[in-house]
Amino acid sequence: MPYNSLNSVVTATENQPPEVVRIGYQPHGAPPLLKVRGTLEKHLAPMGVSVEWTEFAAGAPIMAAMGEGKIDIGQVGAVPALFAQADGVPFVYIANEPPAPTRVGIVVRRDSPIQTLADLKGKKIAFTKASSAHYLVSQALIKAGLRFEDVQGIYLPPREGLVALERKEVDAWAGWDPFFAEVEDRMPVRILTNGDGLTQGINFYVATNDFTSNHFDIVKIVIEQMRQVGIWSNQNPPSAAKIIARQTGLKLSTALKISERRRYEAQPIQEQAIEEQQRIAETFFRLGLLSKRIWVEDAVWKLSLGN
Repeated sequence: MPYNSLNSVVTATENQPPEVVRIGYQPHGAPPLLKVRGTLEKHLAPMGVSVEWTEFAAGAPIMAAMGEGKIDIGQVGAVPALFAQADGVPFVYIANEPPAPTRVGIVVRRDSPIQTLADLKGKKIAFTKASSAHYLVSQALIKAGLRFEDVQGIYLPPREGLVALERKEVDAWAGWDPFFAEVEDRMPVRILTNGDGLTQGINFYVATNDFTSNHFDIVKIVIEQMRQVGIWSNQNPPSAAKIIARQTGLKLSTALKISERRRYEAQPIQEQAIEEQQRIAETFFRLGLLSKRIWVEDAVWKLSLGN
């Protein structure tokens, strides 16, 4: 039986299903694949429920829209969810995707003298503040025996950071897919590290407290269809890549790289995912980025896809 974030039992309600379920998504990942394939609509139609898809550029605006009551369900990376929880957005984690540590990384130009993470001491690293790249940099520096104060963090959005690297205005760049895959196709670079052993790179599905409490049957259908389209993507990377390329404007080779190194299928919230979230939260709180200390477990809805 599912539980809400306060660990009280949630039982099936007699509430009428909503006329529409509003899903926020980014132009890559399982949601746009599911939107194109149309299978969610087929499963919800017998219930009289339609789907409203809204595209966002990043995870933070998805969480903001959820806080404003504009969407019911969304898919985001680890960090936007943490900041939303700290800001009091009424949401719960309903599922997570498998770890994908190779979808994040730190790169330098191929002609750079920087060969190891330790060589970053005193160098300029471009990354987006309070992002998965920020966390990756923090963990990579620890691995190298360095402190944050030992490097010059240059806070830039992903594509602006890539331009700065291309112009040699910074020494290194850290980011995530699709930008990470894009930089590999855009210029000659050398990967200092990906997230393997440093971060799990997990994406989450989230929903408002009200929607999960009143319509958990629909939530289960949405997540199951996200799982199914993820399985399809794993089995058909070239077909998934074509959809990603069409949705994003990325080169097909870039989209294929993204498709091949990431598993999209949703699964019930895993303990390792929550433990990783808590580690990230503690890191950002220690760095003074998170407004207050939070406990990720407080925002977990223990949803079983099998019930």
